[in-house]
Amino acid sequence: MDAVSINAGVINFKNWKLAGVNIALTDLTQSPQKLALTIDQLSLPKPFNDLKLVNIRCTAFSWRNEELLCRQGRAKIHSKRWQSPSFNFSFLISQNRTSLKLTGLQLAGGTFAVDGDEQGNQWRLQVNAKAVDGRLIRKLLQLKSFDPTGGKISFKLDASGSQTFLKTFSLNARLDGLTVQTKDGRFATESLTLKTHVNAQNHKNGWRWQNQSSLIEGALYIEPLYLDAGKQSISWDAQGRWDEASKRIEIQSANYSHSLAADLSGNGIVSYKDGVNIEKADLSLRSEDLQLLSSVYLKPFFEQTAWEGVSLAGNLQADFSIVQQSLTALSAAVSNLEIKDAAGRAGVRGGVGTINWSVDESFDKPSDLSWQQLNVRNLPIGPARLLFLSKANSFKVLEKTRLPFLGGTIAINQFSLQAKKQQEPEIYFDGNMSNVSLEQLSRALNWTPLSGTISGAIPGVTYRDKTLRLGGELIIKVFDGAVKISNLAASGLFTDISRFHSDVEIDNLDLEQLTGKFKFGSITGKLSGFVRELTLENWRPLSFFAWLGTPDDDDSTHRISQKAVKSIASIGGGGAAGVLSRSFLSLFETFGYGKLGLGCYLHDGVCQLMGVEATGSGYAIITGGGLPRINVIGYNPQVDWDVLMERLSRITASDEVIIE
Repeated sequence: MDAVSINAGVINFKNWKLAGVNIALTDLTQSPQKLALTIDQLSLPKPFNDLKLVNIRCTAFSWRNEELLCRQGRAKIHSKRWQSPSFNFSFLISQNRTSLKLTGLQLAGGTFAVDGDEQGNQWRLQVNAKAVDGRLIRKLLQLKSFDPTGGKISFKLDASGSQTFLKTFSLNARLDGLTVQTKDGRFATESLTLKTHVNAQNHKNGWRWQNQSSLIEGALYIEPLYLDAGKQSISWDAQGRWDEASKRIEIQSANYSHSLAADLSGNGIVSYKDGVNIEKADLSLRSEDLQLLSSVYLKPFFEQTAWEGVSLAGNLQADFSIVQQSLTALSAAVSNLEIKDAAGRAGVRGGVGTINWSVDESFDKPSDLSWQQLNVRNLPIGPARLLFLSKANSFKVLEKTRLPFLGGTIAINQFSLQAKKQQEPEIYFDGNMSNVSLEQLSRALNWTPLSGTISGAIPGVTYRDKTLRLGGELIIKVFDGAVKISNLAASGLFTDISRFHSDVEIDNLDLEQLTGKFKFGSITGKLSGFVRELTLENWRPLSFFAWLGTPDDDDSTHRISQKAVKSIASIGGGGAAGVLSRSFLSLFETFGYGKLGLGCYLHDGVCQLMGVEATGSGYAIITGGGLPRINVIGYNPQVDWDVLMERLSRITASDEVIIE
């Protein structure tokens, strides 16, 4: 007989369960003999009870003094998630200590080494994995929402605990070339290489943890952000506490660094009991390249909003606080600031300053902002400095400010804004304009170039309860005369139905300056008049009574060009153009006139026209005076408003004059 075997059946020892145990003594005729152990299945204690070793063969085995030792063996792993090919192992089971080592374990396309040890109630587990296939990891861990298509994962895990209690763990991991995407498309990576290190210690009041991570290569998409680690270095580190019972994470310190774009650091408390909620956070943001920060972190959030097309450049330093998801304080310093808007709505060049804000109503720290160039649409505002106070829901300019504007200035005497919850804000403005170039203004607005300057006072303008009101009279000095606007009120400016009311007085405008640049034709003399009870709805006139004509006391030279005569005649439907073309009057470029005037009473979309005086067949728009002289008579006393506007647009937009 060359061998003796003993079938021990089932052995339970310190929560380890050995089933199908067979011990054999072989090579009895030789010296020394060999003691071999075969086990159908080895079940591990918690927390590793999902793992079972099967088909165990131990060729270097001893069992003495209540100690079971396997120095050299082969086995397979079986669990709910995976099975493995054969690997090397060793284990020790004794009264005071148990240990298990696995080497050469092949799972998920990579290799694993496992070293577990238990003494008393204390245990420690070390796992070293190399080049594990990301696609197989998904299957092993049953990650249904992720779909890796490539990449390798290597990691070292060191964990310790007492019975089922996990006390510490340390994880060093590296993802190489990982390409993965969630089914909802909100998270994805492409050829991503990531290094991370996590340490954690379990205390009575929760976990204490530390983390350092960096993106080395590849791209990461977290809706809506896209980070390209191949172009800029990206890293972050943090430490804090995690209370699983209260579902709160205290971040004692954290730092996120993305090349020159952003360096964000701070601390905070996050709860996740009912969704993720930032209970409190104090953060500092530094950016040496606002253009990069804008393109990577702001542009994705601006898409399909009012901010779409807006980009920033320059430098930024900002400190801000958040309480219960809401911003409570901000202090930001900017330099070399540039703001560009692809839609051309606004822009800033050479901006510098400090912006301070707090939700506290008693906050009194002022802010200042200066710029070399500020554009609002096509209107340029030159170098200026603005001192203001911003707090809670209010904004107020603290000192009188002069803004260089088109060769002149706009002065802000007072400006304040008070935001209202679920309502439109309240606004107050008081200022004036001085010597603003009308030629530059008309060119900026793409109008026919006009000459002269604009000056005038802008009395208290208020916007409250969705209504804009003028506190006094707005007087604009232009064309050597004045335009006075009074009783101004507007409502529903930001709704589908806006209404506008006003009275306008026009006093002694120089007609040569007014008409000299228009295709309408030139006229010399003065012009006065009014527009009373003007009512607009959605900026379309509903009703008004208007008159524009020669003042009674005007003693200036009265001349009108042949082209202007034709234009005026076409408005009133007169036949002056035919007379001019058929008579010797066609030889003259200009004519003298005594008075000119045209009025309109608009009601129900029809304009009732009137002139300087009534005639037998109509109304006189121009009465003759001087040589050569000409009278222009209007014959159509009623004109549809849309038809009148169409006539005026043809006159001002084309050299062709059409007489109807």
